[in-house]
Amino acid sequence: MEQVGLMSIILVVLVSYLYVLGRMSKLKRIYHNDERWQQLKLRAGQITKAYYEGLIILIAILSVILLWMPTPMLVPLDRILGIGAIAIMIGQLVEYLAVRRLDGMM
Repeated sequence: MEQVGLMSIILVVLVSYLYVLGRMSKLKRIYHNDERWQQLKLRAGQITKAYYEGLIILIAILSVILLWMPTPMLVPLDRILGIGAIAIMIGQLVEYLAVRRLDGMM
């Protein structure tokens, strides 16, 4: 049952990832890669970088906590890989949402 839930989450995130890639390429064509688009991408990249840095800090904290737990906790590798793939694909979604937000503000 857990694998079905994880697989459905992966599929939803994968579809949104592909949608984001299409929308970003469309926006790039609309703006003709001009200075405004470069500025949007730069600022959105900073927000995405902050997301990935937060993710790395979270992983480091969880690793330290798991080292000090009295009983070892075993997690299947396929579950960890699935969660990692979700986290990476959500990074693209964060960048797209940042571009949309910044586009409305500029």
